[in-house]
Amino acid sequence: MRYVVAYDGSEHSRKAVMFLLKILKKEDEVHLVTVVKEPPKSPEQKIIEERSKAEEMQKEIQKDLSDFSVKLNILESLDVPEAVIEYCEKVNCDVIVTGSRGLTGLKKIVMGSVSEAILNKSHVPVLIIR
Repeated sequence: MRYVVAYDGSEHSRKAVMFLLKILKKEDEVHLVTVVKEPPKSPEQKIIEERSKAEEMQKEIQKDLSDFSVKLNILESLDVPEAVIEYCEKVNCDVIVTGSRGLTGLKKIVMGSVSEAILNKSHVPVLIIR
């Protein structure tokens, strides 16, 4: 299986990686994708503006994935869901994995949800971890 993991360094995306570790097999391939220069959707959202910060963040989580085939990727885009989906199509992934803060009601409507947008636009299965 080929997984694309949307990783922004937040606790929610870290949980997604930790869950993925439970189901990965040695022959699986993981593409860890971080999108930089996205405008904030909420005060709590991690904003990564510099490639160097994104690289450092990815290297830190890569330690947890060291037993598997992992490719680190930093994408620049103002549309995170679109960037993740385009990358997934480019590498012909089987599943997109992402974390979610689990917002509901008005907060979800006002702030939007990257994971929900990925789910709605993707043509491959999406695994959302809360």
